[in-house]
Amino acid sequence: MRRVPLWVWLLGLGAIALSLRLAGLGRIHGLVFDEVYYVPFALDYLQGTPSFDAHPPLAKYLIALGIWLGQWPAAWLGWPTVEVESTLVSPLTFRWLNAVVGAIIPVLLADLAFSLSHRYLPQRQRAFALLAGLLMTMEGLTLVESRLALINIYGLALGLLGQWAWVRAGQAQHPARWRWAAGIALGAAINVKWNWAGLWLGLLLWEVFANDMEGPLPKSLSPGERDFDVPSGSPSPLGRRGWGMRGNPWCRRATYLGVIPLATYILLWLPHLALTGESLVGIHRQLWSTHQAIATGSSHNYCSPWHSWPLMVRPVAYFYERAGQGATATATTIHAMGNPVLWWLGTAAVLALGLGWLSRQVAGENHWAGSPSGAVVPFILLNYLTNWLPWALVSRCTFLYHAMGMAAVSTLGLAWLMAQWWQNPRDRPLALMLLGAIALSFWFWLPLYLGTPLSLEALHRRWLLPGWI
Repeated sequence: MRRVPLWVWLLGLGAIALSLRLAGLGRIHGLVFDEVYYVPFALDYLQGTPSFDAHPPLAKYLIALGIWLGQWPAAWLGWPTVEVESTLVSPLTFRWLNAVVGAIIPVLLADLAFSLSHRYLPQRQRAFALLAGLLMTMEGLTLVESRLALINIYGLALGLLGQWAWVRAGQAQHPARWRWAAGIALGAAINVKWNWAGLWLGLLLWEVFANDMEGPLPKSLSPGERDFDVPSGSPSPLGRRGWGMRGNPWCRRATYLGVIPLATYILLWLPHLALTGESLVGIHRQLWSTHQAIATGSSHNYCSPWHSWPLMVRPVAYFYERAGQGATATATTIHAMGNPVLWWLGTAAVLALGLGWLSRQVAGENHWAGSPSGAVVPFILLNYLTNWLPWALVSRCTFLYHAMGMAAVSTLGLAWLMAQWWQNPRDRPLALMLLGAIALSFWFWLPLYLGTPLSLEALHRRWLLPGWI
């Protein structure tokens, strides 16, 4: 494996992820779940008459771009169409761009893992990156979201892109360019949905927390961290030497993680405002009042409270169709749910990392200061919490797809632990066993992600918990 360049492995993972997203992409011929909102919104932009939506506009711009780019191959190849607000449009045209963006996410997570662990020996760094990408390829919720014209996949992709660019800046010769890219990507993620600010907040807190913990490398390391040696003069975990701007570091943080994301967020509103003639302040007042009304007056059969997300108690049924009668009856369903084994192991991994960190703080041990784990573990814990705990303040009906950011971070946490086990010959069988269990789980629930017809008996076998129906 070490003889094959990392980029070749990542290209292969991206190809597998794209194949899963394109397979039978137009099988469901019609609008599914919230496509009934977002596809008409996108068509309205193409027609120059945008309608009001409770979320910022960037994702609808991108769906509209996919429709516009896809109309020529759709006409040339004769793709089947569906009527949406008196317009004939092929489902493939409004879904293909989501599929491409979704296929990039495993590669982004792998690159993020690689950059976070850059102080480790190359074999540990490669193992962490490859496991993060491979596990994310087998994550079910992001697979479902990227096979439909929904908007969350864009927020996750842009948020991870921003985090990767920020971490990568610490190892770059020209860090300012990477930090600019990070600020733009994070501002764009928030322009998809406000809740993607969780990835921005996690990065901001990590930057402050890990910089404060930074110090000289300890003389002795715990057994779990003896698989790396850091050469003298190596850069800090965060690359603090290369901010790319002079002056107070807090001023630089405010610029890169404050001014640039805010400016990007505002600029992305301009096409919408130009078409509608509204003001930025006015549209945000309308958005706020709409969310307040949703919070007090809405309910849904598939609502799931934030505290149930780590155990995936209540997924969301996006589509259900039954065909035939009796013993030959089949059902086609699309369920927005994660890979159960991966989801639960990811939750356990974050819990283990959190308890390990807490026990060391209580015992007065701070051996992570100055070590690679001083960057990686806080990154995982802080991003998990910022993408989860703020939802405790939300009184409206929430859904499992709001946990997509949390699920990506927990996958990163599991990959971190499995990479450590993989490097230890005694623990490698455990890593292989978990990887096999995750792969089998993905294969077993794959028909629910792809919308493949199943017999009723086979479908019922996949309802492990009562709330999954």
